Amino acid sequence: MRSFDRIYLVDDDKIFLLTAQFSLKRVFPDADIQSFKNAEEALTLLKQEQPDLMLLDLNMPVMNGWAFLDALSELLGASAIDFPIYIVSSSIDPEDSQRAKTNPLVKGFIEKPLDVEKVKEISRANSVK
Repeated sequence: MRSFDRIYLVDDDKIFLLTAQFSLKRVFPDADIQSFKNAEEALTLLKQEQPDLMLLDLNMPVMNGWAFLDALSELLGASAIDFPIYIVSSSIDPEDSQRAKTNPLVKGFIEKPLDVEKVKEISRANSVK
């Protein structure tokens, strides 16, 4: 399994942020986990530093997850984004799942809630082979 030292959570749901941090800390106890309640805050920090992993919600006010991915690609350039980005959403719209599969910046689509087993799967999926 791969370990992640710096993890960004981009989601406006306070309860999700708390439960996700709990699950992430169970698998990566030494990780620096930073939460962003809106996508614009995350973009500001991404100008200075990049995480080892990002978990991104789709449905947020001001800037949704898709607009965030577009802005991130424009800000850093798609080729400069070398960390995995997972969409973590409660969306049941099959179009969102399909769009995630075809977006080159997105490593995967995970349905909420995020639990320890899903975190372990992220770690396994990003292990060096």
